[in-house]
Amino acid sequence: MNEYMLIYRGGNKDWMTDTSPEDMAEAMEKWGQWMAELEERKQLVSGGSPLNYEGKRLTGDGVVTDVSLAEIKELVTGYSIVRSETMEDAIEIAKKCPIFLHPNITVEIREIANID
Repeated sequence: MNEYMLIYRGGNKDWMTDTSPEDMAEAMEKWGQWMAELEERKQLVSGGSPLNYEGKRLTGDGVVTDVSLAEIKELVTGYSIVRSETMEDAIEIAKKCPIFLHPNITVEIREIANID
């Protein structure tokens, strides 16, 4: 089995503050169901975590800049790590992710290199 990182990009930077407690609970329930199904099938390596939109960017020459909210569609906003036989299987796992219940989201699927 291979491991794949699902990298969540984009979304609504104000979702955490603008979402009603009921809508947030509903969203978290869907995430919990999805992860429980993956865990049951032994496909969940790590549920990951959401990331704050604010951050810093560091270049190789030591320059530090703010992450621009103008780049929201490209910002990494969270991740999960799943296990599957093939990239195609990982894509099928990602298609069922509840992140797609929100607008302006993309999921990048990257195989984690096995360097053993």
